[in-house]
Amino acid sequence: FLSDCCEFWRSAMGVKGLQGFMARVCPDACKMVDLREMAEKHRLDHPDCPPVIVVDAMSCVRHWYTPESWVCGGQWREYLAILEDFINVFMAAGIKLVFYFDGVVEEKKREEWIKRRFKNTQEIARLFQFIKTHRKQPGREMFVLPSALPTFTRYALKSLGQKTACTLQEADFEVAAYGLQHNCMGILGQDSDYLIYNTCPYFSIENLRLDRLVTVMYSREDLCRVLGISLTHLPLFACLLGNDVVPESLLEGFWHKCLIAGPHKNNSYNRRTNILLSVANYISKIPCSYSSLKHLEEMLPLGSDKTLLYRGVNSYLLPGQQSPWVPPNVTNCQTSSLQQQSAFCQDKEIFQVTLLPLFFKCQAGQIMGSNFYVGQQLGVGMYFPYKLDAVLQIASHQSRVDRENPLPCPAGHSAFDAGRGAVGFLGCECTLPDLVKLFIQQHSKALLRAALNPFSIQPVFVLGIAPTQVQDLVLCLVEFDEVCTHPPLKPVPITLDGISSLQHIDCTTQPGVIGKFAEGALDATVCVTDKDVEQCWSQYQPLRTPLLAKEQHIQSENYSIFNILSNGEIECSNSLEDDYDTEIPGQALIYRPARQHIYSVLLDSGKGGAYPLVKEWFVYFGNPLKQPELIQPVQPSVTGGTPNLKTLWFAKGPDVEKQRYSTFLACFHLQDEMEELQALEAPVAGFCCLVAYLMMQVSSLSLEDLNAFVALILCLKGKSAAQLTSLQLAQVDSRAVHLGAVLIRGLTTLLMANSACGFPFRMEDLMPWTVFDGKLFQEKYQQSHRGCSVEELLEGNVS
Repeated sequence: FLSDCCEFWRSAMGVKGLQGFMARVCPDACKMVDLREMAEKHRLDHPDCPPVIVVDAMSCVRHWYTPESWVCGGQWREYLAILEDFINVFMAAGIKLVFYFDGVVEEKKREEWIKRRFKNTQEIARLFQFIKTHRKQPGREMFVLPSALPTFTRYALKSLGQKTACTLQEADFEVAAYGLQHNCMGILGQDSDYLIYNTCPYFSIENLRLDRLVTVMYSREDLCRVLGISLTHLPLFACLLGNDVVPESLLEGFWHKCLIAGPHKNNSYNRRTNILLSVANYISKIPCSYSSLKHLEEMLPLGSDKTLLYRGVNSYLLPGQQSPWVPPNVTNCQTSSLQQQSAFCQDKEIFQVTLLPLFFKCQAGQIMGSNFYVGQQLGVGMYFPYKLDAVLQIASHQSRVDRENPLPCPAGHSAFDAGRGAVGFLGCECTLPDLVKLFIQQHSKALLRAALNPFSIQPVFVLGIAPTQVQDLVLCLVEFDEVCTHPPLKPVPITLDGISSLQHIDCTTQPGVIGKFAEGALDATVCVTDKDVEQCWSQYQPLRTPLLAKEQHIQSENYSIFNILSNGEIECSNSLEDDYDTEIPGQALIYRPARQHIYSVLLDSGKGGAYPLVKEWFVYFGNPLKQPELIQPVQPSVTGGTPNLKTLWFAKGPDVEKQRYSTFLACFHLQDEMEELQALEAPVAGFCCLVAYLMMQVSSLSLEDLNAFVALILCLKGKSAAQLTSLQLAQVDSRAVHLGAVLIRGLTTLLMANSACGFPFRMEDLMPWTVFDGKLFQEKYQQSHRGCSVEELLEGNVS
């Protein structure tokens, strides 16, 4: 749901009118460039760094969706082929792509999000009126994205082998930081904020000509030359024009003063252009200092929040960057805001928000990196998490995992080969493995207290590694305030004089825990080899077991789970629904009972069995969106009770697989149909779950509707993207458009249930290109309602 709601307002982000200003006033700052030539130059200038373009995917989906049909629910196989062609063009030029998707709607954007929702509602109402009047799809001028397009685009790109990341904050910050940190060839998107960040070049998706691989590159330097300011001024310039932090409504008085005090207005320019020029003229004449910014804050009617301007400027500073407008050694507010998260789910093994991105695993006498992927089993090991604390300096090296890791490194962190790094520890030079041995020797008793008293809550010292700047890393000793371990294994008699090695220490523990000692866990010798050191990065990745919600969120592996577990909130944008068709409820209401069961699976009940309420921001007819709806989780009917999340996510064996499947079905009131559904192919079983649920929930659905649903899934299997593209519709039925959107939103609900229940289905089996096609559904719907024979409806696919 999140990606969909983000897309609508992302297009309006940045500095209003800035890119139009550049096209009119400083066209030299908008250069048409050949990306193949730029890639070749990048290879010559950076032989050890292949050309990479980081893609702001949310601002690109509208440009990627080019199939002729878009109202019927989406031409998903055709769209998948278009994405593949897009990727192949860049691959042929030797350019790698990394895709970023928004993963949150930040609270400061909620008001704008709501405004966009009502605007989209009006657009969709006009669209349905057109379809009812003309019984056809309107022209591209009325284009509305197919429901859930951004969400499924993430999974499509992953299925095509592309690197994707789902953010924990606004994507533009992470995109700009990644581009800077990795010396990327450029950023591809359509957001004027990329002109403000001091990062790699910014390319326009709107002006991209894929056949020639040329597009417009916006030049910050040329923009500054025309404005008479420097790159240092750009963050303040953006804030004084109004952006995502500083609202324009607070700046009207300031603009008026700038227009009066500035050079004579150019009457050939519109008011916004003159405002941009006069604001640039004003800031070019003030000293670049924090005191100047404080003076501006006193001038502006900021009300009680006098730090608004400062926070706005600071939000454009990428990791390792400083600004004269901001005091030194100030944490960027984009990062610090993440540290203020509080978990809605209190199970720290399932969800953890402590910022502990880097960790090493000590297992069987070696130190090695630990890459976390869905379903990967780690076995046993000891972890040394990372914390932002600077004590020791270590040289940074490019490691092989940076070349192999399918996920991007975090914003502001550079790749690092721990095995080759020389560490200065209390004046001594040693390698990281030597430091680990020294650490174990010096803090053996603290480790043993955690091992021998597994249920205690006590401080434990852990080796941490922290980046201070883009190219530097720091080693430090960190003391955690509270550590609580899991149930103990059988204690073993040992001496307390010291530990010369640690082996086979259980890793399934909370952050900072040096787990349980099993028999044979201690050995008299240690052998740590530098060559086996690897590293795993993820920007806000805490220490945890492989299926934790946050890790899955960042890697685009789960769906909406992290946002529910982190703050008990979820949102869903507009769908192509006919608000005047009162016989079909809004999809938000149709799938609410299923979501209530999913919430119950995810969240622990408190005293008396009461669950925490979940805040829903769902768009449907009659919802004023003045505040979130508070939704009560409801336990599904599962034989033997609903398994806890640890069982669903971490346990192994056929009995657990059965529990996952039955819990998934129970979310859709289908627990009694398990045997029949398991006999079907997985995509058909998932689609049948959805159709059966819809038939139970929507009383107005008819036998003709059911026949259309069944014919869709049976006939789709044998059709290629080219065949579906060539399918022509004589007319478009508005009710079928509505039902198509309901089906697609149902697939996202299946994804959420699948994520919550520990993936009883492969996510690929629930994707729309596997089970749905908009034009084919329109055809089958119209055939069914015309009374066509079963043979004609099924095209011979009798099963």
